[in-house]
Amino acid sequence: MKSSISVKFLLGTFLICLCLNTSLAFAGDIGAPVSRSADGQLLEFENATILDKNTGLLWMRNDYWQMFKQWVNWYTASEFVQRMNNRKFAGYTDWRLPTVEEAQTLYNRRKRNLDKDGDKIFIDPIFPQGPGWSTWTSAEKKDKAMVVSYKDEGGSSYQDKVDGTDAFIRLVRTATP
Repeated sequence: MKSSISVKFLLGTFLICLCLNTSLAFAGDIGAPVSRSADGQLLEFENATILDKNTGLLWMRNDYWQMFKQWVNWYTASEFVQRMNNRKFAGYTDWRLPTVEEAQTLYNRRKRNLDKDGDKIFIDPIFPQGPGWSTWTSAEKKDKAMVVSYKDEGGSSYQDKVDGTDAFIRLVRTATP
């Protein structure tokens, strides 16, 4: 009888979490969120990550500029991915450069934040102030790679992999149960 009640309790708890659109599948990996974005779409965790519940993407809370106060070319950004995976940042080994589409999901004209220079960028304020205003992506064409901007009207453009002027990176992974 006791076992039947605990199974019903666990099943009921699971269904409630599912209905509330919380991420039970992710809770075992990263614990309970320490904060939520105003719209509830983004969840911040103690392990320096932010989960986008709509896309299932887990972002590093800080970008390269916030961590090292340095510009980064595309090759160094790619090496940074390897370094973070070797260190098992936040317990994971599958960090990567975002695709163009993934990077664009962070841009939102209704959300305001401040970049490293104190200028307005359009990413959710759940991310700490002071990042770069763009990010490198995995899209490349010969000696150029695509950069997604979070300033002004957003957008993306190919930049030189060595001398790109928008040289920042925020790593991402697909959050899986």
